[in-house]
Amino acid sequence: MKRYILLILMFTLSISMRAQYYELGFGGGGSVFHGDVGAVALNAEGIRGILPNQPIGTITLRRQFNWHWSTRFNYSRGYLGSSDSWAKDDFKSNRGIDFRTEINEFALMTEFNFWPYATGSKKKQSFYIFGGIGLTGYNPQGIYDDQWVDLRPLGTEGQQTALSSQLFYGTTTLTLPMGMGFRRSLGRDISMTAEVGWRSYGSDYLDDTSGDYVDASDLAEERSTMAAYFANPGNVPYTSGLARGNANTKDWSIFAAVTLFYNLNPRNERCREF
Repeated sequence: MKRYILLILMFTLSISMRAQYYELGFGGGGSVFHGDVGAVALNAEGIRGILPNQPIGTITLRRQFNWHWSTRFNYSRGYLGSSDSWAKDDFKSNRGIDFRTEINEFALMTEFNFWPYATGSKKKQSFYIFGGIGLTGYNPQGIYDDQWVDLRPLGTEGQQTALSSQLFYGTTTLTLPMGMGFRRSLGRDISMTAEVGWRSYGSDYLDDTSGDYVDASDLAEERSTMAAYFANPGNVPYTSGLARGNANTKDWSIFAAVTLFYNLNPRNERCREF
């Protein structure tokens, strides 16, 4: 009996290992940012705040284990961006902050297909969900004299000056991606996915906005007129302790993308079941 059970386990493991295959994918799409800057709801002035407004490109190495489970390693590069001019409330309209952030994201994710699926098989489509963990490098920028300039070194909230006890924020953050999509096999070797994913970040500074205002004239003396401009582009009347952002919330984003995959395994090495 034990020998019989052992043979079954060995056979199952063998099938599972032979059923694995790898796919390489290239994709593109757009991103939507949600944080302290910009719109957070649908309204006449802020429709751009909920639609993809910055480009994202992805490279994916995907490994499918069986009909339902797979993992993938993702590299995404592109931008997040938003503008207070898209917002409905007076506070943001008066604050007047605009930014973009170049991002580089590395993430490892697990996928689950709701229907049995394999590229090149008769089971050629499925909805799926995914989730994982990643690391994102970011660099907030603003426009000054028609040029994009890096905001972090300016210390727009008085970082590392006599005006604030804050240090410069980091340039990398932990990322938790999750989402859903639909995939379809287009042939023996080619497949395509369309998905929407949410990213939760461990930082509140992807938009260079989180803490309190500092006096712009004092910041100009300590840093530069450029730093003073980005600290308060809307010329909001300064008072001590006036909030510039909300430090109690973290930034997040939405990615929407379409990816085209190519099966890397030679056809004669694939499981017949697939």
